[in-house]
Amino acid sequence: MSEAVKTGLPGWALILIYFIILAILAIFGDLFIFILGAILETVVFAAGYNAAKGDH
Repeated sequence: MSEAVKTGLPGWALILIYFIILAILAIFGDLFIFILGAILETVVFAAGYNAAKGDH
């Protein structure tokens, strides 16, 4: 059987997306939404990064 090649976004793209979402939260949300959204976004991106990279 052939292995499935798993392609993902490069690191710079993930960082760019992270900051774009933070900017959207800062522009369109109030302080509470910005803080809560930044914490939740950080948790989601960290979990996704760990799942994508595995235990290396």
